[in-house]
Amino acid sequence: LADLSSLDLSRIIKARASGDFRVFPYLKTQYLAFVVNKYPSSSLRLRRAVAMAVDKNAIIDSLKGGQVAAASFVPPGLFAHARDIGLPYDPSLARSELRASGLDLSVGIKLEVLLPNWDRSLIVARAIQEQLKKNLKLDVLLQPFENKSFRSKLGMQMFPLFHLGWGADYPDPDSFMSVFLSSSGTNYSGWKNEKYDELVLAARNVPARDVKKRSRLYFEAQKILIEEQAVVVPLYYEHNHALIKPHVKGIELNPLNYLILRDVRIVNPSR
Repeated sequence: LADLSSLDLSRIIKARASGDFRVFPYLKTQYLAFVVNKYPSSSLRLRRAVAMAVDKNAIIDSLKGGQVAAASFVPPGLFAHARDIGLPYDPSLARSELRASGLDLSVGIKLEVLLPNWDRSLIVARAIQEQLKKNLKLDVLLQPFENKSFRSKLGMQMFPLFHLGWGADYPDPDSFMSVFLSSSGTNYSGWKNEKYDELVLAARNVPARDVKKRSRLYFEAQKILIEEQAVVVPLYYEHNHALIKPHVKGIELNPLNYLILRDVRIVNPSR
């Protein structure tokens, strides 16, 4: 078994042509988020403008890894996943929002984006940089750091935007929705919203069998997070990619990224 998550794009493309290439489901969402107490991300209209100026399909086309454009923060495979949510890709409407922001556009708006210094993150960030320049005439400065420094700067909320991914710790929408609770240690946006907190905590306390009620509460919370307050721009949903020799049977990666070896067997190895 070879994990492809750390490989650069050219090696992944080469690997996909191999008969050893396998794709497994993964409960993980990649997203762009704003630090709401940093200029200019403190402007709601700027956040909405950026969200509507990012072409998610163009991003996944550049990745060439079979990713799926994201709408909700909760990924497919969980009951609170919603397709009909989020701000649309609409450069014209995005420009209108930016003009209505009250920001002084005559001096030029500069945005710094914090990201991990990984090949895939750089591809995503460069695509966003290009789109925001083209659609909004915003100057975007990328700030890539190795993982330890990236995490440190993320915690200190040093830059107005950051690119990050979240994978489920447990197979329930709460694992995603609780990320942006006011009290959460994983909420690097600095955003706090009492109504959002109330909805997420209420859904947590609804009996698990009442899926409809929990879904409704999570949908309302996501509307606040993604549309009304535009704190998060879900970008795409991940898959797990791996190289597995044909003679290795029964190996599985589950959606929580656990490697399951219980049924593994070797059958007539020839290479």
